[in-house]
Amino acid sequence: MTGRTPIGVGCLALAALCLAGCGPKIVRDRIYENPQVRVELQRREQGGTVLPRGFDQPATIADVRVAHILASLTFEDSDKKTRPVIRSEHLYDLAGGIATALAKATPNDEVAAAAFPEDRRLGIFSDPRVTAFRLHIEGDAMRIEFFAVEDALEKEGAKVGYREYDIPTDLPTLAPTYKLDTSDSISRFGTRGVTVAWRDDTFRRAISLRDREGRAKKRTVLMELPEDSDAPAKPGSAKKPLPAQDRPPGLSDAQVQALDRADESRANGAITEPEYQKRRRLILENRLDEAGYGRAP
Repeated sequence: MTGRTPIGVGCLALAALCLAGCGPKIVRDRIYENPQVRVELQRREQGGTVLPRGFDQPATIADVRVAHILASLTFEDSDKKTRPVIRSEHLYDLAGGIATALAKATPNDEVAAAAFPEDRRLGIFSDPRVTAFRLHIEGDAMRIEFFAVEDALEKEGAKVGYREYDIPTDLPTLAPTYKLDTSDSISRFGTRGVTVAWRDDTFRRAISLRDREGRAKKRTVLMELPEDSDAPAKPGSAKKPLPAQDRPPGLSDAQVQALDRADESRANGAITEPEYQKRRRLILENRLDEAGYGRAP
């Protein structure tokens, strides 16, 4: 068996480089940035073609709702102490950027975001840190996965400023040192993420913001809807009907009737707002059986 010639080895190396160059590349669109927060859209392209992801985007979600979702995320650190994932000082800038990004996102984009908290040791030394994550929408679920939670802000082992930090595109292979908490509206997604039922009424209401130590700091006052329309009516109590949402033209009689029934159920408190929005979406897609209003003709 003869050995490879230098020319043959060179050809193999060139072929390997060509194959490497043909791999997917990451395209980033910066949506929002300040010294404490960054939000961007990321997509993968190969050969000039965007790789499909199939997410339910663009999505219109109020920035206040996004802020309430972020404020509800907590984790247990290596000392078994519960801490907020996003610090209160970053909450509304981050939420505004994410809401804008989701409205601009295509089904093939992921929203990537980072917050850059900074601690002081002995009142002198700076300790820059980073919390970075990606998210996308799948129907009524918001999937959030974390690259870093309160990690040291470093690049190749050296401290850097926020401008030098690149939000990752792939999750670390090492197991995280933190444990994300769950609730009725938040479930675990892999080892580094959570699935949030983002339409849940939980995220409509005012919440208490907490400092890094988990202590209540202040209560939010912004809401998506007035207090009197925020919760379902109690059985037997009177409640002003909510206004019907605009309906697109061209609906069948069965769709119109189903929408009327859904509107009535929402107005009398028989179903929650997230359930109403889910049924309405299914009706408009003519999936009446899935919405609970009989089979579509």
